[in-house]
Amino acid sequence: MQHWSLGLVLLAVCAVGCGPDVEAIPQVTDQMATGMGVEKPQLQRGRDLYMAHCNQCHARVKPAKIDPEYWREILPHMSKNAKLNPSQLRDLQTYLIAAHGTVYQLDQQH
Repeated sequence: MQHWSLGLVLLAVCAVGCGPDVEAIPQVTDQMATGMGVEKPQLQRGRDLYMAHCNQCHARVKPAKIDPEYWREILPHMSKNAKLNPSQLRDLQTYLIAAHGTVYQLDQQH
């Protein structure tokens, strides 16, 4: 019976350790750009904006913690507060959605 319990504990530890890292701020990769159907520099600009601006008014919210549809809803308002232009908003939004998908290993174009 103890052998079975140890197996469950090891399975639980692996599940926690192997799950998505929702605290991650993923680096931009070629795979991320390909998955989003965009150029890598656009994603890098978005990540740079995230790192530079998204802690000015509040703590940085990790990309994986917000659903992509909600990012699309709240970013226009927050980008006005950050004084981002439409191109910067697009880059930021694209990065955050790509980063969310990367953490959860989702099909990022859908």
